[in-house]
Amino acid sequence: MSRSSTARRPQKKAKGFVLQKPNGQLLDRVQQVGPEHFGIVALDCAKARSRYFLADFYGRTLLEPTTVPHTRGDFQAAIDRVRQAMSQHALQDVVVAIERTGDYHRPVQLAFRQAGFDTRLVHPLTSKQYRQPADPDNKTDDTDLAAIWRAATHGFGLCEPTWPDLYVTIQLLRRQRRDLVDKNAVLQCQIREVLHAAMPGFAECFCHLWDDSPAPLLFARHTTSPQAVRQAGVAGLQQLADQLQLRCRQETFHKLLAWAEQAPPRPGTHARTPPPTHRPRR
Repeated sequence: MSRSSTARRPQKKAKGFVLQKPNGQLLDRVQQVGPEHFGIVALDCAKARSRYFLADFYGRTLLEPTTVPHTRGDFQAAIDRVRQAMSQHALQDVVVAIERTGDYHRPVQLAFRQAGFDTRLVHPLTSKQYRQPADPDNKTDDTDLAAIWRAATHGFGLCEPTWPDLYVTIQLLRRQRRDLVDKNAVLQCQIREVLHAAMPGFAECFCHLWDDSPAPLLFARHTTSPQAVRQAGVAGLQQLADQLQLRCRQETFHKLLAWAEQAPPRPGTHARTPPPTHRPRR
């Protein structure tokens, strides 16, 4: 097949050099109203209260840093105060930049979003990088507010996408499942460590220690040592299984007894030397 007859792939357009994140850019909106008429509300959130201030795009402070408790009335008072400052300083567009802090920022974000403000989220690592050059080793609420404002002006106040309710529910269930799996793995490791400390090599007698059958852990809980397994013998293990209503094969009892005969001493147990029968010579 000739080269001219082959289908040519369309060349991809080279991406331009981008200084700001696409979902955090504010330049178009700033150009429409002018930097002196564009305001940014920076919010540093905590568990029960937050700190906020208002400045224009040039950095002129319009509202001094103020603390707002997380109550409905205080949220409404802060929103009214911001709107009053917008009217007083002729601000035509305002963005609310909130530092993301676990779930503590959610009430503040929801209050300003319901009031009709465009809310943006600033990652804590981003605000840290914008704080350190200006205020090294000086981490206060007001220096954090200044860093959040700088991050928002440079396009790092990001829009949070609005997801369907079904997607949010599935995401929460997935996170819950992942959290339970991690906790289960940690708990299994802790149980193995304790089991090995009390009965070294006992877990290796079973192919699946965490199988559907509770027999391994029940035997370990009611014997607690190789000596107890040896003293019980096959008949004692069979009687214990009957008491616990466990269905076990005879091979399991013989395997446990063989392990108990060859089990190493438990860590931390040392054979005590018998006391001397006579006084040593000096």
